[in-house]
Amino acid sequence: MPSIEKLGTVQMHLVEVSPFEYKGELLIFESVRPRTPDNSRGGLHYLRIRRLADGTRDVQDAAEFQTGEVLAEFGEGFTFGVPLVADDRVFVYATLGEKDGLVQDDIHLFESSDLKTWRRSVAIRGEGELLFNCSVCRDADRYVMAYETNDPHWPAFTIKFATSADLRTWTKLPVDRAVYGTDRYTACPSIRWIDGFYYMWYLERPTADWWFETWLTRSQDLLHWQDCPANPILRADPGEDINNSDIDFVEWRGETVIYYSWGNQQGEERLAHARFPGTLRDWVQTCYEA
Repeated sequence: MPSIEKLGTVQMHLVEVSPFEYKGELLIFESVRPRTPDNSRGGLHYLRIRRLADGTRDVQDAAEFQTGEVLAEFGEGFTFGVPLVADDRVFVYATLGEKDGLVQDDIHLFESSDLKTWRRSVAIRGEGELLFNCSVCRDADRYVMAYETNDPHWPAFTIKFATSADLRTWTKLPVDRAVYGTDRYTACPSIRWIDGFYYMWYLERPTADWWFETWLTRSQDLLHWQDCPANPILRADPGEDINNSDIDFVEWRGETVIYYSWGNQQGEERLAHARFPGTLRDWVQTCYEA
């Protein structure tokens, strides 16, 4: 049975990243943190897009990752970003990076057709809550967003959902129709639509210990969920501290390029990459047949 192959650490103090395809090239979106070594904005949060290697493959090692060509820097002050490409346009959803004094936050949209000029708007407004990581996919009829919230009605963090026809105007789904994780810690979702199911990778804290793993679940209606029998999908190996989190990935030339974070969940985090030797469909089928 094929499995995920971990390929090694590529950067310090970089967590929320997403490999993605744009105009035939393999790129990576990054939420740059104040401590990211090559932060070019004086230690502020901001958003960045770079080319992976020469745009035809994933990088081989940390040195190659860190010399990737910068194609865009924008969104100063923003973090927890994620991209989606539609009609040759890049849509990036992100929230504000500094939470001090905030009682609620919004998810903002940055949109561009050339990676140079970005139009900004509000996609999701928080309601007495801070919003963090999100992820967007397209199903048969619409776009669906999964987003992480510290809604005080439930344990932090809970995953809520919204839908859109055009990636700009979003409608929140009521929690009696779509929600995940109201009874425990669930965080940083990555959602995809495959063969009639919403598959969602997310961060689980399976015990009372300070230990975090990436799990997979699926649903046909965003309310009733079936956890994967192969969980955890990623867990910390020796040398990776107590955490494997913030997974995101893209199908590229018959394989799946994967990026994730490892560390202590207290500020000492590192970015690593991995691969699955097959398509996303192959991956989820393998997981649910385990």
